[in-house]
Amino acid sequence: MELTEVYAVERTKWDELARRDRDDAELLMEPGLDFGTYYRSDSALDLGQIANFIGDLRGKRVVEYGCGLGFLTVLLGRSGARVDAFDLSAESAAVAQRRAELNGVGDAITFHVAAGEDLPFESGTFDAAVGNAVLHHLDARLAAPELFRILKPGAKAAFSEPLGTNPVLAFARDHLPYPGKNPRGADHPLTYDDLHDWGAPFSDFSYTEVQLLSMMERALGRNRRFQRLRSVDRFLLSRVPPLRRYCRYVMLYMNK
Repeated sequence: MELTEVYAVERTKWDELARRDRDDAELLMEPGLDFGTYYRSDSALDLGQIANFIGDLRGKRVVEYGCGLGFLTVLLGRSGARVDAFDLSAESAAVAQRRAELNGVGDAITFHVAAGEDLPFESGTFDAAVGNAVLHHLDARLAAPELFRILKPGAKAAFSEPLGTNPVLAFARDHLPYPGKNPRGADHPLTYDDLHDWGAPFSDFSYTEVQLLSMMERALGRNRRFQRLRSVDRFLLSRVPPLRRYCRYVMLYMNK
């Protein structure tokens, strides 16, 4: 698809999801929960390493990629960051702004409707960039240089993304229902070529594949955790590197 077609498909999808009826109570979040505490609690993925990599956000200028309905946005605002959050969907950004206001961090956050391939920010603006399941909606060859451009020297960026190298998972994403699944749009879970495209502008780039056997947690419900499976994952992935391509998610880390 051409980018204009991709944008049309993705905007329509996410606008429609954002328009679903929800009252203010659904947008309120647990008091005291911020970026560090949520990510280190490991509630959905092995995200604690991202929080440790990004570090203390107090007073930092942070850009959030693909803010969606604003859950991560609020966590960032509660962590003391000054946040610029953007999304391709204007409807999503509007819900996210309402969520930020309801949770008392509206003054710390500026929302934008934008695409990751053409960002409305000046070069060298941000101390950090974060996002969850957003890079696989973008064209890395265009968006990676933009990410590099808007970061300050020494800035950090970290993202958690679906990995697209397991054929069984690819079939499930395309054809099978499962809890919390969104309709497929024009996205494509990342390949290793995509990972290298994202890392290309950066002299310091790494990634870590996660959730091999523990991906079964998703089938059993988002809030079910099986620490033994995660321990087995760590053992297998450290001892048998070829298994990494069959993981569900990958974490990306960039230093400028």
